[in-house]
Amino acid sequence: MKKPLTRRDLNARLKRIRCLLFDVDGVLTDGKLHFTSTGAEAKSFDVQDGHGIAMALRTGLLVGFVSGRPSQATAKRAADLGVKILHQSPVNKMEMVNLIKAEHNLRDEEICFVGDELVDLPVLRRVGLAVTVPAGVAEVQAVAHYVTRRPGGAGAAREVVELILKATNRWDKAIAKYLVLLLISLLTVTGVHASTNTLATGFIEKFEVPERDAAGNLKWKLSGDRATFRPDGLLDILNARAELYSSNKVSLIFTTAILVLDRANSRAATDAPVRIERDNLVLTGLGGEWSGSNTEVRILNNVQMVITGAPLLPPQGTKP
Repeated sequence: MKKPLTRRDLNARLKRIRCLLFDVDGVLTDGKLHFTSTGAEAKSFDVQDGHGIAMALRTGLLVGFVSGRPSQATAKRAADLGVKILHQSPVNKMEMVNLIKAEHNLRDEEICFVGDELVDLPVLRRVGLAVTVPAGVAEVQAVAHYVTRRPGGAGAAREVVELILKATNRWDKAIAKYLVLLLISLLTVTGVHASTNTLATGFIEKFEVPERDAAGNLKWKLSGDRATFRPDGLLDILNARAELYSSNKVSLIFTTAILVLDRANSRAATDAPVRIERDNLVLTGLGGEWSGSNTEVRILNNVQMVITGAPLLPPQGTKP
């Protein structure tokens, strides 16, 4: 095997990648072929690899399967994952890759190819990032820019996906769906409608989390410019806005510049200015607390109240 790339050189190649192509046998599978008693072929694919490919597709990365051995199992796997680029033909693999390049207006340096056998060499020698798996033959390892730590059919594809998404700043977008789902699930448990990341890292930009009752009516909605997960288990919500609903209409709005949520204890607090709006009543002040145990919202300091849209006293001739 040739001398490995430095981390800097590897990152430079990763940043240019727009398309990720996989050989199938030995890369997406363990390389073993299984046949049923009727002669039907069966292949074993890794769930984590599939999850990684789905994340890559969701961020806009082109993903394709290029195999010299046509297989219904491969076609089924591609369909299940939503992989549209599928070429299976016993021809020079470079011919198939050239078709992909022309169809998607790609340059060699924008392609990463993962292969493990001699038939993969023409492609591996041309693309911007050549990757193989630990069981790749010696000739392939000699030209590869990167050898995965995980074996083919057992996480190698997922490893390559993560390398590319992180180097091209797509990783946050790839995991945003799961952070939002985590946020929703924890909000439901606590009733506070905010969350923390169990990994204590990451953030969600421009998030919005609604809660509906059994009839589909809105109960509440929490939104903010950014929710940042802290190592201490708390959640910082920037420009937080909480809306409470009654009969699908907003009944109360609470806003503050920064809200710190302690979901474990069903509490939230802020030292920033707060504003509560309800009907024709507006309350403002400095600092606020919320307690899930008694559903109490408190403004701590400098409380001011403004009533708009209605007189402070009843009209003359009416009883109070």
